[in-house]
Order: sequence, then structure tokens, then C-alpha cells
Amino acid sequence: MEHASKHYGHAAHCLEIRGLSKFQEYIPIYEGDRYCLMCGQACPVRRVTRNEATSPHGWALLVASVQRGMLTWNAETVDVLYRCADCGNCQGNCATDRPLPYAIQAARAEIVRLGKGPAALAALDEKLRAWGNPYGAVKHDNPVRDNNAPSSTVLFVGDSAHFETPEIVRAAEKLLRAVKVDAAPFGAGLSNGYLPYTLGLWDTARKLARETVAALNELGAARVITLGPRDAHTFIHIYPELGVEMPQDVVTLVKVLANAGHLLDLETRTSGAYTYHDAAHTVRLPGHAAAARAVAEWAMGGAPREMLMRENLATPIGTTGGLQFSQPVLAAALARTRIQEARETGAEIILTDDPMDTATLEQYADGLEVLNLYRVLAGQLQGDI
Repeated sequence: MEHASKHYGHAAHCLEIRGLSKFQEYIPIYEGDRYCLMCGQACPVRRVTRNEATSPHGWALLVASVQRGMLTWNAETVDVLYRCADCGNCQGNCATDRPLPYAIQAARAEIVRLGKGPAALAALDEKLRAWGNPYGAVKHDNPVRDNNAPSSTVLFVGDSAHFETPEIVRAAEKLLRAVKVDAAPFGAGLSNGYLPYTLGLWDTARKLARETVAALNELGAARVITLGPRDAHTFIHIYPELGVEMPQDVVTLVKVLANAGHLLDLETRTSGAYTYHDAAHTVRLPGHAAAARAVAEWAMGGAPREMLMRENLATPIGTTGGLQFSQPVLAAALARTRIQEARETGAEIILTDDPMDTATLEQYADGLEVLNLYRVLAGQLQGDI
């Protein structure tokens, strides 16, 4: 998928020369999208809230109305804007590829600049600046570079996988060894900047992004493998929004495995009926959903029972857009809705590749079995790896 800068690159360059902000750069998007309803059916938040104010055109209309002086940023209007899940579905299902998700995040950054951000952001920003993540202090000496040896390929671990699902990281490392990829673990316990970016804390996001790129360059890394779509989207699309250049090639572990599956010596699995959950941002990574299903069929011995909202309509479960911090009630509603959608397929198992989504689905599963794709595959590997 083309990034917003391809459509607006020249205009953006001129605006930057004049010292204008990203928010001002995206004013044509708010104005143009405020009465367009074409992508509304793709918005997972609108499906849950059943409220046009919390839909792509609703958010565009809100920002345009503030810009025109018809509304102001106050507790109510800020709350509405912070209900966007930043999943990318509106742009991914737009006939003209309008970069509305990036425009919404730029508006949030403007709100923060004006000192109008949600109250919860200050404490979160303090944690991100102190620890490099929202969870707590990292317990080992050098979380950015897990060893000092140069490495041309790294596996980005990040914060949520390190703190919430370390067993998935170990499974990923085992799988990479099985497909003959020498990848050093990197960035364990550290945010890559997505969370502060999506919440409008762009100064903190730039700081974390620059530190990540500097460490990758120092390590000599030419390729970064990510555990899920969120990290890949951040490196490929968000860093340019923040003005950070990342020279490394970025690929998801799902894509690596799909391309090297012939090297996996797997035991045959017999399991119950399963469905596949595409993590948010899947729509922003062409080919990711198809690769995930190919790998899932190896792991599970057959094709999934598909949910209606999948692939280019990947449904977030409260782990994107910063919803788990700024809108916890909405985040929980999205997760519960997804579990119900999985049940309606008749599946006994819900499978996913993303570590954070795995942990969240487990929290709301209510008896449905939740499996992580990497853990399933790693458990089936034969021989001593």
C-alpha cells in the first residue's frame, strides 16, 4: 500500500519549508473526508459504538469543525477523537487511498501541543520517558542491544512481548533457527514509539524512534524481523511521519516463515476447528494475511473457519490506537466483540500471530481456546533445534 507521503509528498515538503505542522499538512484530508461515508462499514469502532460520531467521516468532520471555529477542543470533543482505533481500515478500504488514519493521529498531536490531551497521557508519557515502555524498568543491562556482536539481521522483541508473552519470543527464536535465519534479539522491553505516536505524544515517539534507529545502525543491522503487524507498520510507515529515517529492511516473522516453510520439519497436528484473528494493521502490510493463513494451515492441519471481518477488514481488539490506556471501556468492548465473532464461526480455537493480541484474547476468551501461531509451530518442530 502506498504511504500518505507519496500522495502529498511535494505539498508536505513545501509546508515543512514554511515551518507548518503535520496537522496543517493534513487539513485537506479533514475537509475532503468529512462528508464521505464510503469506508464507514470498514470501521470496527463504528460497528461497536453504532455512532456516526465515532466513524471515519465523523472524526474528519470533528477536526474540520474545530479548524473552522465551529467547535473547540474540550473534554467531550477530545474524548471522541481518542476513540479511533488507528487500525488503518478506512484508508485500506478507500478507493482513493486517503490517509485519514495519519491525519487523525496528527490531530491528536496538535491537541497535545495545545495542552488539551486526555489526563491519562501525562503519567503514561512519564513512564515512557523513564523506562522506554509503559510497563516498568527493564531488568537487564542493555535492552536495546541484547549482545554486543554485530548482526545483519535482528528480531525486534519490543515491550509487550518482553513483558507479557516472553514464551512467544522464545518460540520465535526457535523457529528462526529452524529456518536457518541468524537473528539477534533486539529491543527487548523497549517501545518502538508506536504507542506515544498514536496518542499524540510525538516528541516522545521521535525520541524512541531515533534511539531505535541509532542502535540498529550501531549494531550493523540491515534487516529487522518483527513479531507482528504493529511493529512492521511502525517501522515502515510511522517513522517517516515522525521524520525518522530507518534504512533497514523490515519484514514480519510470518512472511519469513511463509517463504522458508520447506525447512520446517513439523509433526502432524490434529486439532479442533479454529478461526484466524488478523491483528490490526494487517491491511497496511500487503500479503501478510495470505502468508499468515498459509503458515496457519501447516500448523493446524487445515484452513480456518473464517470470520466475516478479516484480512483487509482486520478487527482491532483494543491494543491499537492507545485505546487500552485512553479508552479502556471501548478497548474491552472491541475484544469481547471479537471473541463473540470467533464463536459464531463454530470454532473451538482462535489463532493469531501477534503477541499483544494473543495476551488480550486470552484475557477475554471466556472458555474459547487462544493459541499463538509461533508457539504452535515451535511445539511441533521435530529434532533438536
